[in-house]
Amino acid sequence: MKNKKLISVVLGTAALAAIVVLGVTAGRLVAGRQRELEQVQEESQTPPAQTATRNEVTYEGQTYRYNENLTNILFLGVDKEQEVTLQDTPGTAGQADCIMILSLDQETETGRVLQISRDCMTQVDLYDVSGNYFTSVEAQLATQYAYGNGEKSSCWAMEKTVGELLQDVPIDAYLSLNIDAIGSLNDAVGGVTLTIPEDYTAIDPAFASGAEVTLNGEQAERYVRYRDTNVAGSNNERMERQVQYITALFSALKNAAGEEDSYYERFSSYLRPYMVTDMDGQQIDSFVNYQFLSEETQYVPGESVKGEEHEEFIVNEEKLTQILLEMFYKVEE
Repeated sequence: MKNKKLISVVLGTAALAAIVVLGVTAGRLVAGRQRELEQVQEESQTPPAQTATRNEVTYEGQTYRYNENLTNILFLGVDKEQEVTLQDTPGTAGQADCIMILSLDQETETGRVLQISRDCMTQVDLYDVSGNYFTSVEAQLATQYAYGNGEKSSCWAMEKTVGELLQDVPIDAYLSLNIDAIGSLNDAVGGVTLTIPEDYTAIDPAFASGAEVTLNGEQAERYVRYRDTNVAGSNNERMERQVQYITALFSALKNAAGEEDSYYERFSSYLRPYMVTDMDGQQIDSFVNYQFLSEETQYVPGESVKGEEHEEFIVNEEKLTQILLEMFYKVEE
């Protein structure tokens, strides 16, 4: 059996720290979930969300049943400097540059990450300035966030579209964090230390391969944000850096807060202006001892190709199905 390195994570209020989100119970999140959906739909005048889930799947003659022990949280790292226009409908809420599913297993108290390329080509729903559904077009997944108010309606639209991309895997909660918050959060924990996996001196001279660096706020933001759009597949490297940084940030959060403190109370002042979530502080704090299986991070599979205007990531549906079955389902005996 190959060794699996367990990394303790703090589900605190951190959230590029997507994993901040990890403090949620499936039961508590479901309570009130329908009420929030109705409120968001009323505010944005959007069509009802698809609430049906695929509890049972048959694949190649084998039946699989959804693992009810899981709580799945959608984490979004949002760049609000980016605007987008599709079909003459302007989206000004920014784009979701970091998109992850944080899957928490309540039985084993472990967590896994499924990272999704922001360049995934999928059906994106467009809304007019009043929030009315306008049409759907094929576009990069990241742009879906733009067609909302930058708060609940943007998160709801992303949750709906990501759920459809992932073949109706249930999503129990969301947390959106403006990437501008990373610098101040990084400095609040006294810096985040990590080992640079390869030569990233194009991002910062200090980022030589193998160097151990304690990032300051500006360096942290560059590390998770930088992408050379002139290089094919550059977003794939950025996603790997984001996962590395997030796991390191959790350890730093835990050390800074100590054993007794509420992570949410300790760091919420740094995050509140930049964060949108449907979880409360108690939920965020409730699973601070989850451990992530770092070597089991999964990525939505596919291929990056050069499109007419930007890079496009074409999802391999067959391989995606296999990953989803392995992560979220159990073989039915």
